[in-house]
Amino acid sequence: MILYKYRSFKNLNYVLDILVHSRLYCSRYLDMNDPFEGLFSTTIHIPPHERIKFMFFTLPESFRVTKSVNDLYCDSKDRVRICSLSSSLNDVRLWANYADGNRGIALEIDFSGLESSVHEVNYSKELPIYDYTLLTAPSPINVLTRKTIHWSYESEYRIIHDGKYFEITDRLRAIYVGSRISETHVAFLKKMKPAKVPIIPTEIDTKNIKVKIKKDSEHPHT
Repeated sequence: MILYKYRSFKNLNYVLDILVHSRLYCSRYLDMNDPFEGLFSTTIHIPPHERIKFMFFTLPESFRVTKSVNDLYCDSKDRVRICSLSSSLNDVRLWANYADGNRGIALEIDFSGLESSVHEVNYSKELPIYDYTLLTAPSPINVLTRKTIHWSYESEYRIIHDGKYFEITDRLRAIYVGSRISETHVAFLKKMKPAKVPIIPTEIDTKNIKVKIKKDSEHPHT
């Protein structure tokens, strides 16, 4: 499985950490940019013997409430961390939002053999709905692999675990550079990258409105 990690040079330490230590930083889920991150809906049922206690008004049989990962019966919920990746190299919005408007990079990482550690994100028009009892509550992974459809362009996959870093030793396959990247940053990459990892230039495809590998690139990917 090939996935891409977008990075901006605005925070050089993150780029340097990946190249030097062969690891990906995992953020706390509460630090993610989606305000709906970690939220889900559940239905609260009120049994008849509880409803009859209120004489002057009628309680509904059930009502919908919003919960979060923090409400789950899970000892490790406070340690849940996420590293976001994408299966797409071509979406202009990914380069704009996560690679500093094509001034950054996309790191191609091979997750072969680690598929169980990477979770595909599913998108829907509303918050996910789960039963919420001691026996049927969702896991943090259930909740954190669901996002609203507004984010579907990201084609996101997630590493979800309780560690601050995820090791990717010998898994970096290529570094794609944005069409606006500076010569200084390219020189930096040439000095810091593993010897066998190619640097691949990209360009804007104005006909198909996407990012593509530059035509004169010798890299086998098309």
